[in-house]
Amino acid sequence: MKFEATKLPPRVLIYGEPASGKTGALAQLANAGYRLLLHDMDQNARVIGSFLKPDAADVYIHTYAVAKVTNTNLFAGKGDAPQAALKEMRKFCQMLEHWKTETEDLGPSSALTAKDVIVVDSGTFLGDLLLMAAKADPEANRDMRKQYGIAGEYYAAILDYLTGNRIGASVVMLTHITQTGEKDGQGNFVGKPRDIPVAIGEKMSKRMPTYFSDIWRLEVDRGGNRSFRTAATAYESLRASNPTAIKATEPFDLASMFNRLLA
Repeated sequence: MKFEATKLPPRVLIYGEPASGKTGALAQLANAGYRLLLHDMDQNARVIGSFLKPDAADVYIHTYAVAKVTNTNLFAGKGDAPQAALKEMRKFCQMLEHWKTETEDLGPSSALTAKDVIVVDSGTFLGDLLLMAAKADPEANRDMRKQYGIAGEYYAAILDYLTGNRIGASVVMLTHITQTGEKDGQGNFVGKPRDIPVAIGEKMSKRMPTYFSDIWRLEVDRGGNRSFRTAATAYESLRASNPTAIKATEPFDLASMFNRLLA
């Protein structure tokens, strides 16, 4: 099989600090004609509406009750939280395979094109959902030390599907930043730590970047100017699938970057 026949649409992991503009950047894609299928874990998708132009492509949003799944009874927590999380996780997987609600049927993901963008916002809250869902697993009930391992298996299966060849759409996952590195006896970092994207725990967070063709960090400087960094450093495993088209530092224009990847 020729290489061109096996080339997949972009699979992009974007991470950054809270309020760095990750969700708002999605509007740039819609304004440039990319149809968005947004899986809203953060319950913060309303941010996009502030940036959409009148002629923007369609933005479909499905919100999951991640923030409402809790073991406490302070607010919305009631009933069996692990079972509620398991139900939401299964719904998420069904929607990844085929976006279908009571009012929408966008067809199976295999029939989507590169101008469709499946978005997960965010990987951080997805991890929270999977951790809670893992508590419903019989193995975790017998030994709660297995909860992170089970949740990591869920996460890996989802990433494998998202970034594999069964999805015809482009894929963007947004997530936040955590740090890893050698620590002393008090838990303090020895030397400069590495910045890594948030998934589930340190082990899965280190593993997550291996699934994506492109890993970009969204930064905001002291003047409030945003930019994407796409080149690896000694402290970050960033990459661009086409480094001749994507520079090491890019202006805050996600649509332009996607256009060049698809050219």
